[in-house]
Amino acid sequence: LDKSIISLITEIRLRRNKAVIVYIKQTPYFISIGGKLVNHFSQNIISLDDDSFDFITDRLCNHSFHTNMNTMIDGYITTKGGSRVGIGASAVYKDHSLNSIKDINSLNIRIAREHKNCSREILNLLFTEKNPSIIVAGPVLCGKTTFLRDFSRLLSSGFAGRYRKITIVDERREIAGGFDVGINTDVLSGYEKAKGIEIATRTLSPDIIVCDEIGNMNELEAIQYGFSTGVNFAVSIHMKDEENLQRNKIIQRLLETGEFDYLVLLKSFTDEFEIIDLRSYQLENNRNNNDNPFFIIPWGNGGRV
Repeated sequence: LDKSIISLITEIRLRRNKAVIVYIKQTPYFISIGGKLVNHFSQNIISLDDDSFDFITDRLCNHSFHTNMNTMIDGYITTKGGSRVGIGASAVYKDHSLNSIKDINSLNIRIAREHKNCSREILNLLFTEKNPSIIVAGPVLCGKTTFLRDFSRLLSSGFAGRYRKITIVDERREIAGGFDVGINTDVLSGYEKAKGIEIATRTLSPDIIVCDEIGNMNELEAIQYGFSTGVNFAVSIHMKDEENLQRNKIIQRLLETGEFDYLVLLKSFTDEFEIIDLRSYQLENNRNNNDNPFFIIPWGNGGRV
């Protein structure tokens, strides 16, 4: 494929003895034998036989299934470059507990990219004079991890004349992943988020802890503990749109801490985001006012996530 095309690909889906499918934004394409992208299935497209599929899987695992088994049980591996690879396989249980996987049959490679300055517009609005705690929300593939990576880089590298102490708790090794995350950033790679937050607050004295995809009670309790020590947070969660704000249980638990200042809602494949002033939102919500204080700002020169 041409390099200009490769730079646009967001996902590569590989299945044993089936066609290779690549996604550009939300559109699927097949690859012809001649190396062209086509939008329809035919007999002249590239498929993966068993040997090719196993070779790619082995390379993605860095030639060690055993080393990656802990994350493979959770359905993914992370490459050295920070790209997450989702895995379709058969579960192996021992004593009623998921012990390992076998018979891998599909791989979904989500391409991690660095977009420097993509967070600058939001930093200009929210972080010039303060260090607020924020929730970065949005649907899958909207750029939450990319945003947090650049957010960490800028804040720790002198944004607005200050070198914030940033700690990234990078459980899935996707935020840092060999990328530039700033000159005053510490990375706890591979730690479960709850444990990483505990270690960060006790030993690294961060101004802000950054972590991706909050999703369970242990993580929520660790965040609450972190707030009690005076640390601020920038965390991400999955959320489709602002209407989901009331229904999303994780967001509601985060709001119950009373510590988050803003929710930044990223939009998939657009140049817009929304910022919700959570303290005003909660105040208005307590008054049963349905006019939530959203304001919408297009991405500027910082570029798209």
